[in-house]
Amino acid sequence: MAGALAFIRGSRPASPPRMDWPGAVLACSGLFLIVFGFSRAETAGWTATATLGSLVLGAVLLTGFIVAERRSSHPLLPLRVILDRTRGGSYVAVGITGIALFAIFLFLTFYLQQVKGYSPLTTGLLFLPMIAGILIASTLYSVVLLPRVGPRLLVAAGMLLGAGGSAYLAQLTVTSSYLGGVLPPLLIMGLGFGLIFASAVNSATAGVPRQDSGVASALVNTMQQVGGSIGISVLSTITASATASYLIAHHAGPQAPAVAATHGYTLAFTISAALLGLGAILAILMLPSRKRLEELGSEASALIPEPEPEAAAPALAPQPQAAPELHPPVKVMPVALLCCSPVIDPGLPPAAATPST
Repeated sequence: MAGALAFIRGSRPASPPRMDWPGAVLACSGLFLIVFGFSRAETAGWTATATLGSLVLGAVLLTGFIVAERRSSHPLLPLRVILDRTRGGSYVAVGITGIALFAIFLFLTFYLQQVKGYSPLTTGLLFLPMIAGILIASTLYSVVLLPRVGPRLLVAAGMLLGAGGSAYLAQLTVTSSYLGGVLPPLLIMGLGFGLIFASAVNSATAGVPRQDSGVASALVNTMQQVGGSIGISVLSTITASATASYLIAHHAGPQAPAVAATHGYTLAFTISAALLGLGAILAILMLPSRKRLEELGSEASALIPEPEPEAAAPALAPQPQAAPELHPPVKVMPVALLCCSPVIDPGLPPAAATPST
């Protein structure tokens, strides 16, 4: 909080836009019903009235949200932001990564605690290698590789690393050890997710007009949370069904519950690996190369209005000239842990930064 107050500068517009209440209600209600429908399927089944009704009504509300945003004069989500190919690809990459990351945290936690018997504190500490990998990789990649390679190859490579780590976890058994079965994929996925976060956040906010910069950056965090919520609800239902089916077919033996639970968890890891593989293909098709990313930055700079030159005042009656208002380009700093929310620093005009005498 102290750092935000000290270093983040902000200004309130003279005429703030109106809140898009219809869009907010439609979006929140639609997403809630979809997540509720997928979660309800775990206990009531896919053909239950509550499950189907929630999914259908949620889809209808989200469709209404899109229609409302197209007609609103001050939309909550300007559709031009997500319809851009570069930003759309970045949001898809963040959403897919959110599904895989949340699934790994949830089901690997279940495996370590319920199957291997680790305490909650120990389980949390065992995840630290992946967090360290994300932190180190995202910092190095954003500074060293992103300006030279571009987001397309980096995100695709990160997706493939994440898919490989998830496929590694899909081979877990009841007797697997942490050093041999869990630690290597955690390190691999940490490096891969660091690639994705550092590159996708920058490309999601590259070339964004000033009036859309807040929405574009907020969507990064939104896509990760929405992807994680929907993905967890779907994968939890699939995992529970797979575990129950395995128990019915292999109910004998004292370790049958642990083996059945591990079977369900590895199925979730397999699905996560497939989604990350799909994300690699989409990244190659949708994300820009290094040259295109530079062009987007140049286009964003060109959209910044230049101050109009003032006419020369008469020599005998000089007039005081007001300092021209400058608008420096938007600078984006990725924060690539679990949040991945870019911090928008619009800068401060030099005239405002230096007190007048």
